[in-house]
Amino acid sequence: MKKWTTLIAVATLSLGLAACNETAAPAGNGEVTEKSKLTLQEVFDKSIATSEELKSVRAVMDLNQTMNLPSEEAALEISSKMDMEYIVEPMQMHQKGTSTVNGLAEDMPAQTSTSESYMTADDFYVYEESAGEWMKFPQEMMAGIMNAAEQANTTDQLKQIEGYLDDFKFEQDNKNYILKLEASGEKFTELVKTQIDEVMQSMGAGEEIQMDFDIHSVNYLIHIDKETFQTNKLDVVIDMDMEVDGEKMNVVQDVKSTFSDFNKVEEIVIPQEVIDNAVEL
Repeated sequence: MKKWTTLIAVATLSLGLAACNETAAPAGNGEVTEKSKLTLQEVFDKSIATSEELKSVRAVMDLNQTMNLPSEEAALEISSKMDMEYIVEPMQMHQKGTSTVNGLAEDMPAQTSTSESYMTADDFYVYEESAGEWMKFPQEMMAGIMNAAEQANTTDQLKQIEGYLDDFKFEQDNKNYILKLEASGEKFTELVKTQIDEVMQSMGAGEEIQMDFDIHSVNYLIHIDKETFQTNKLDVVIDMDMEVDGEKMNVVQDVKSTFSDFNKVEEIVIPQEVIDNAVEL
């Protein structure tokens, strides 16, 4: 079970964008008082340029996922709420959240825990609630952790989906460009596999674990601010089958993310009491 949980944790998927040479249609039945004439390709290019200039951001994530293991006739349900501040250069991150896990064992009640972590280019501290203490990861593990964290780079994620723009609907309201996708099929299986392979390789696990995927459906909802071209909302729902080292499971994952405070997070300071009291692993 721990192997599955680890794999799903690194498999959370990222951005997509929408139908290249068309301008954005009004969203729903609402009226757009200031209709933009930019095409999707133009919005995409501006989003890439904006993401490359990003210095810092705040992100709030709401994750719900269900994992069904036919071989064990069991279903594992995980829900998490995370609040994160992130500075690009030099890399700094502070994250707090809660997670609830249900289905670890028969007749076991749902387990809820809180988490908090700090990361810089040199150090990674995690609060271990069960032990009531902070832990510091060893320096030799930092390269893998940093490489995995860099997979969240918005610029790289946008470039990965450039070949899928024609599959997205492109709309707008008065504040945002709205990008939607409802899709399935082998083409999107390959996109998922490429993204997860990169994460696994960055963690040094790519050659140790054999993974295969079959995407039943994938739904994206993305909001891009019409003035700043910052991505301020990303909702992703994925229903997929995974096979890892010959063991099969179905995963339904629903991730809702909002982004704010673009370039306003100036510094993340690791409290001295965390540094002084952390137990080195």
